[in-house]
Amino acid sequence: MTTSLWFDSIAADGARIAATDPAVLDRPVPSCPGWTVRDLVIHTGAANRWATMFLQAGPDSKERFAPDVSDAPDGAALLDWYSGVVAALLDELRAHDPDEPARAFIGRTRARFWMRRMTQEVSVHRWDLQNSLPGGAEPIDPAVAADGITELTQMQMPLIIGKQGLGDHLDGATIAVVATDTGDEWVLRLRKDGVDVLGGEDALAPADVTLRGTASDLELVLWRRLPVDTVDLRGERSILDGLLDTLVI
Repeated sequence: MTTSLWFDSIAADGARIAATDPAVLDRPVPSCPGWTVRDLVIHTGAANRWATMFLQAGPDSKERFAPDVSDAPDGAALLDWYSGVVAALLDELRAHDPDEPARAFIGRTRARFWMRRMTQEVSVHRWDLQNSLPGGAEPIDPAVAADGITELTQMQMPLIIGKQGLGDHLDGATIAVVATDTGDEWVLRLRKDGVDVLGGEDALAPADVTLRGTASDLELVLWRRLPVDTVDLRGERSILDGLLDTLVI
């Protein structure tokens, strides 16, 4: 994705969050057990401030940031507060070239890391919020969701599996993820301590399990927001279940 698409996505989904009816702030969020809508708005604001702080501190900072959201007000004012937080994030993101050195929780990286990460943070939590309401949630934009699957497979899965590990029965298993609306495909080989994203001839062999669906549905299934039967699954369901059980964070 281009920086303009990242920024447009953050702005659009941030505006949707900020436009929430204050009357639903106490409503539970089923896809984030234990949270209310208010909790979700504060969490998303905290993540936005976290990214802003990392970028402002520069690539050589050693500080471990803990964003302060003690100023989050009660009631309808919370939504104006969030609008200001996401605006400050966008101002900071736009001040950086995507290839500019930066720092994140993964160590030294590039500013584009935060552009993509906050696009995903805001889009998925916008979906969580809308999904808790009677009207249901709009799907995640196909290009944004496909980019999210790329981030998930290249950064989040290796990070989580590297910390938690996978069972021996999953070592070497392969999973294909096929987005029917964007044409993107990801082929993964699981390891006990990580995951490889395969390309070239390595990606041509039949996978042990294949998922097909829209990019939005696939991303939300992989982040355990939607049930697996939302998408078409062929092959060994137990392999996917084993992976998803590990991705609980």
